[in-house]
Amino acid sequence: MSIKNVGLVGGTGTMGEPILEALKNSSFNLSVLNRASSKSKYPDTHVITVPDDLNVPDVTRLLKENNIDALILAIKPAQVAQNKRLIEAAFNAGVQRVIPAEFGSVDSADAKTREVYPIAECKKEVRDYLISLQDQERGEGKMKLSWTGLVPAHFFDWGLGNLLLCFDVAGRKAYLQDGGDVKFSTSNLPFIAKAVVKVLERPEQTANQLLYIQSFRVSQNEVLAVLEKVTGEKFEIIHQKSEERLKELRPKMLEGDFHATEETVGIWGLVASDWQGRVANELLELEEEDLEETIREVLGKH
Repeated sequence: MSIKNVGLVGGTGTMGEPILEALKNSSFNLSVLNRASSKSKYPDTHVITVPDDLNVPDVTRLLKENNIDALILAIKPAQVAQNKRLIEAAFNAGVQRVIPAEFGSVDSADAKTREVYPIAECKKEVRDYLISLQDQERGEGKMKLSWTGLVPAHFFDWGLGNLLLCFDVAGRKAYLQDGGDVKFSTSNLPFIAKAVVKVLERPEQTANQLLYIQSFRVSQNEVLAVLEKVTGEKFEIIHQKSEERLKELRPKMLEGDFHATEETVGIWGLVASDWQGRVANELLELEEEDLEETIREVLGKH
């Protein structure tokens, strides 16, 4: 398997933008798939204009015409139908590798996680679809379709300034879950983007599996100590019991309350995303990053 031409869907999103930059600085030939009605601009990047409805025959033709070897989906995982149409087109076009929109705070392969956070079912549904295709013959001497899912846990650099990690940095408040000593895995956005490139550089070793990665493994109390060191200020500590708080949030989340949904995934990502013992950093030749250096950089931008 040899990957040369890479297509990216969703190049302006939270995860898509750093992936775009990482691919532009890699040895791969990059194309961005952009819907016809989209106002997104991609300077100095080859753009493949696809129909708004992502109909399979047209997308298949465009992937073939551009000889796309790998397709990266950085769109919302809840858009299951759109994700499946893109995967079907990739299958029909002979694309070798799909990296689905698995990126995120929680492990969609875990049954308890899907119970707590039902949106994770969307990721599992798409992954199950990929698994159903991976062993199918495609004829004409084409290789079978393969896939790789990356599970980075919380986006640390983005999440620290957006309450995802249960810190109100601007308000100097820390919402500590279950005492604050629970260890969790977490990754910075550029680190995840680098992992995407590493996956494409190692297609045989990374085929048909979920890979768990982390910039570092920390606890809220460890993050709090560095925050207080860097800011020179004490944070107000609010203790919460995760199980109780999740029960309070669940009815609102199921009614579609955005803030309840965000807080649910934030809390669950802190108490149920410890990748110790299954991290793929070594496989991908990724070195863990420095917590204090990251926090200093994040606070310098806010």
